[in-house]
Amino acid sequence: MDLDVLAGLERAADLAEADDAIRCILVHGSGHHFSAGGDITTAVTMDLERDARAWITEFQRTFMRIAALRQPSVAAIEGYALGGGLEFALWCDIRIVSTSARLGVPEVKMGAIPAAGGTQLLPRLLGRGPAMALLLTGDPIDGRRAYELGLATQLVEEGEALDAARRVAEHLATLAPLALAGAKKAVQAVWLPLAEAMETERRIAAELFATRDRREGMTAFLERRTPRFAGT
Repeated sequence: MDLDVLAGLERAADLAEADDAIRCILVHGSGHHFSAGGDITTAVTMDLERDARAWITEFQRTFMRIAALRQPSVAAIEGYALGGGLEFALWCDIRIVSTSARLGVPEVKMGAIPAAGGTQLLPRLLGRGPAMALLLTGDPIDGRRAYELGLATQLVEEGEALDAARRVAEHLATLAPLALAGAKKAVQAVWLPLAEAMETERRIAAELFATRDRREGMTAFLERRTPRFAGT
């Protein structure tokens, strides 16, 4: 994972932001692995703090931009998801992992730490204890253990992660896009004090009541038919 990959992710984010017809984002590796992480051949040459800070900032900015998109994101994890590769998956909304996957943040073994969200997202997702075990040892875990810890939402057999993720993405694409975007915004408020977070939830829920999709969804439920959501 290097700056060229980040540029590709930025272009994908541009497309998602500009096209309302894109209802869900499916993320997967191009080969047998999700991602082995950042480009160590580039990182090893960085002796100056300002160079490292600029490089790290690009990773953080790109990953956070993907996470902030209104569309839900689903990651299909096969093979290695290490370092920055795992961190990118952590920013996705839903993670589906195969039993043979290997997930970890090995940076401490190279005298560094995860810097694209790993030290912040792992404790929030797993709790301090499991997160510290991953961060301090640098040892990877397999897909089954990742599922047991709650890092993944679905466990499938080797080679089946992409198909499973595609089914989830296709289902999400049938739902009301404004409601999905609203749910994502409401969940992001979890970092706020509880009173502020509850106000965020109230505001978003009330705004959705003014949408055509909300009326369509409730009417379809009462009429026992499949709703037709238009994103308005």
